[in-house]
Amino acid sequence: MSIFESVSKAVADEYRSNGIGGWIFTNFSHRDTLTDTLLSLDISTVSTRRWVYIVNGDGTYTKIVHAIEKRNLDSLPGSEVIVYNSQKTLIDALCSVLDKTKPYAMLCDEDIPVISTVDGGFISLLSRLGIKTCSAATLIQRSKGILSDERILSHERAASLLYLTVYETWNFISDFYKSGKELTERAVCDFILSEFNRFNLETDHPPIVAFGCNSGNPHYEVPEAGETSAVAKKGDVIQLDIWAKEKDVHDSIYADISWVGVYDDKPSAEVAALFDTVCKARDVVKATIEKGDSAQITGAELDAKVRAVITEAGYIDAVKHRTGHGIDTSCHGSGVNLDSTEFPDKRKLLEYSCFSVEPGIYFDKYGFRTEIDIYIKDGKPIISGSMFKKCPLEIPQKKLLTIN
Repeated sequence: MSIFESVSKAVADEYRSNGIGGWIFTNFSHRDTLTDTLLSLDISTVSTRRWVYIVNGDGTYTKIVHAIEKRNLDSLPGSEVIVYNSQKTLIDALCSVLDKTKPYAMLCDEDIPVISTVDGGFISLLSRLGIKTCSAATLIQRSKGILSDERILSHERAASLLYLTVYETWNFISDFYKSGKELTERAVCDFILSEFNRFNLETDHPPIVAFGCNSGNPHYEVPEAGETSAVAKKGDVIQLDIWAKEKDVHDSIYADISWVGVYDDKPSAEVAALFDTVCKARDVVKATIEKGDSAQITGAELDAKVRAVITEAGYIDAVKHRTGHGIDTSCHGSGVNLDSTEFPDKRKLLEYSCFSVEPGIYFDKYGFRTEIDIYIKDGKPIISGSMFKKCPLEIPQKKLLTIN
């Protein structure tokens, strides 16, 4: 099923269950990349005027296009085409096709900014015209945030290669430690990127490689080549956060994992105990899903469970971010997020939902984040990366990586 077919099915389901009028899409100069993705539109086309595309709940489609760009929506189904050439004729067109008694879904949501991409001016215009709107959060979850069997395989292949990358990277790090050579964050980052190239993976941003106090920054960025990056010191905590998807594969799906090690043959008791707390918080997610009905559990509820573990251990003040995010063709995807605090997500774990689980605690001298990906299949949580396992790493990580 194509992403557009998923959009149409999601609208039909929501029309039957909640009586929405449909899903309204609009764009201008390709500013809304999510809309272009959902409708599989060619981003190279000239788009200097607003267009509106309505997937109606009754299974029909309506196009509203400007007179000088009448063909911008030709790739989409729908025989009803309205051409406008002024703001007045645009307003007349909207009023003629939209039902003021029903709400229309749009890419706007008070709590979830990753799917809130429609420009505010258009929403204000609809409100002034008496058109009711509602969040398309559930619709986009069903259409883009739910994976197919084929996409699960793509995700699994990517995850297995990421674990192999971590394994090879730690061997690379260990070789430097044993030889006494200077090891920089930049050298490790470059090695990881070379592994991505070897495994034919692509990413939207270089990985996080953080030594010592830099690991206390969840979104630390390694300095560019030629700039000074941190040098590993004996006993340093080393945070690796890597994400990538298959290159040259249509609709390939990201995987996203984080591992933690110590630049020594063993961690301090304090570091080991803190890391154990983060692992327990991570593992409560899978345990909670296994005990309940996944289709009734929300992302917000799972985040709250994780925070409860960290709170009990006395480290809640060291938490700086949500527990996880949806994963699909984007690393931070459109599906359910594990979040009860930053961007509360009350969407449920539908079949074939895929998301990261990455609790972290952060201090001035170091930080820890251990991350796995989970997807729901037959109502059960599956930890990604085992289907095509290519390395001896234990999944999920149970103890810190050390030099051996």
